[in-house]
Amino acid sequence: MSANETDKSDTKQNEKGKRRPSCRPPINTTYLTIGQDLFSIQQYVLSQYNYSLHHYLITNKTVSDVDNITGRSAAPLTLSQYVPSAFMVYTDLASLKGLWEPTDYGSGVEYADGVLNMFPSNLYSKYDVEDETHTQTNPSKYSPTGLQIGLWLNGTQGSFSIYTGLLDRQIQLLISYLEQCRASKVFIRIGYEFDNPSFGFSDDPAMFILAFRKIVSDCRDFLTDEANDRVFFVWHSWGAPMASKKLSLERFYPGDKFVDWIGVSIFQQVFPWGASAGGGSMADVENVLKFALEHDKPIMIAESTPFGGIDLKQATKSVQNLVTKEHHNYGNAWDRWYGKVLDIINEYDISMWCYIDTDWESQPMWHNVGFGETRIATNELVMTKWQEQIIRNGLRDRGFLLSGSLDSCGRPIDAPDEFDNLENDFASSRLSHIGNFIVIPFLLVSAVFYIPYFILGGDKSSYRGIAAKKGERKPLLSCIDQVNTSTRTLLKSPTGSP
Repeated sequence: MSANETDKSDTKQNEKGKRRPSCRPPINTTYLTIGQDLFSIQQYVLSQYNYSLHHYLITNKTVSDVDNITGRSAAPLTLSQYVPSAFMVYTDLASLKGLWEPTDYGSGVEYADGVLNMFPSNLYSKYDVEDETHTQTNPSKYSPTGLQIGLWLNGTQGSFSIYTGLLDRQIQLLISYLEQCRASKVFIRIGYEFDNPSFGFSDDPAMFILAFRKIVSDCRDFLTDEANDRVFFVWHSWGAPMASKKLSLERFYPGDKFVDWIGVSIFQQVFPWGASAGGGSMADVENVLKFALEHDKPIMIAESTPFGGIDLKQATKSVQNLVTKEHHNYGNAWDRWYGKVLDIINEYDISMWCYIDTDWESQPMWHNVGFGETRIATNELVMTKWQEQIIRNGLRDRGFLLSGSLDSCGRPIDAPDEFDNLENDFASSRLSHIGNFIVIPFLLVSAVFYIPYFILGGDKSSYRGIAAKKGERKPLLSCIDQVNTSTRTLLKSPTGSP
């Protein structure tokens, strides 16, 4: 299905005569993204290609079923036709490792530029169409494949460093990378799984909002128009219970102006034992999905894999006992998890599905955590179904888009866009933050000291014309040690509206 068909998105307007498309795919289609490390991505594409060579799978979208001259079956798909629409990678703002150069956080090699250069289709050259002789070729400026980047912020402490400017240089380096990145589109999950209790944002959701807004605003301010059209910001919930019942999605939401997509993780929530195993339930996932619909945002399944492994061999003993005793007839490996996820994709018209195809047990960070073996190629039934329904688009009401499908989305259209008004909104917001953090405390401290001083007849003349020293400002900021109680007053509204 062509990515140029009718888009299912509503675009927002401003007075500058341009609108910012959401990069949603056409109705009933979904971008397929694979992660989450270089080796796993490479093995996924090669295993899919290898399977097609052995089983002579053919798709009507790219090759004919039968050669009209010989009457024989057409050739299998090429390697490049198994490359997904985007690759899923990770980095952290403090170091930005894994973008320009490879790194390993203990979960395999992360290397954004490396995955973009890994397959032939991502290095193609195209003819200069203006040259009628077609003797000149120009290298493609952008890869036909996008990037989905998980950006780690390090909880409330990291968010505070972002908001107060301590990481401004890192934000500028990130902007520099986004400007020169060859990915056709880039989706950035800022502070992904912000509501995961172990990720450190739950003690101060307001500070997370401030950090999220600052990153988005800085990127939009400093990126060129061309780069802005390729970069989208994702607000990603983990779709499971939060640290406290007092917390809610609304308390973490930066506002519609700052969020392009809304993401959710899907691991064990689709299993009937998901909630009892402590990993959340479908109710948690649906809460995020409905929130996205209410805010009219494209939905991304931002991280997903069958927790416990495709065959549940790495599931805990309690889960294995549940499967054997209470759910021993609970479908096959495909129906048990993949079929359930496809039901969600169809019901909510999910715009992007990011699947983690890896052997979690082989990676030090995830060894014995319980994710298990989730490589599609390790299960014959799952591999067959994946090729039939995902690669060959064998589902009646759903098509999955692969490499090249992101090329045309997100291009500017001649209509207004409210995002261009962010500069003024955020500038006034920053002024109020300066007042709350510096001016008001300074005036209060001054009043406490100087009023009694003058009443008692202090020498006022000695203070005329003397500027404050740098050292005198330090105590004002160093006293801010209760981040979670001071930042809530900095937000004008939970939706980010001025």
